[in-house]
Amino acid sequence: MQEPFVERFFKIDGQNVECRFYQPTQDGTDFSCRYTINLLGKTKERRGYGVDAIQALLLAMKKAHVDLLVLRDQKCLRVEWLDDENLGLPLDEGIRDLSPKNSY
Repeated sequence: MQEPFVERFFKIDGQNVECRFYQPTQDGTDFSCRYTINLLGKTKERRGYGVDAIQALLLAMKKAHVDLLVLRDQKCLRVEWLDDENLGLPLDEGIRDLSPKNSY
């Protein structure tokens, strides 16, 4: 199994939750980047896809950010990084209102 490339720990309702990103790999002519979020004993695994490794990693980070914001918005959980609502991950312009304190 592939080792994580980078990881970040968030607090969700006071519990440490790890979000891991794995080295982007070639997927046909494009690239994919797998990420996992360990939440309440269950691992959620998804991928971001791009035309190169950088785009795949950025899109995986954006998707992970949305996954975390959904927990905040729909499940009413407190999601933080470094004791702040800004999760420090990139986010598309069209949905920045979901995370008004986001600076990335």
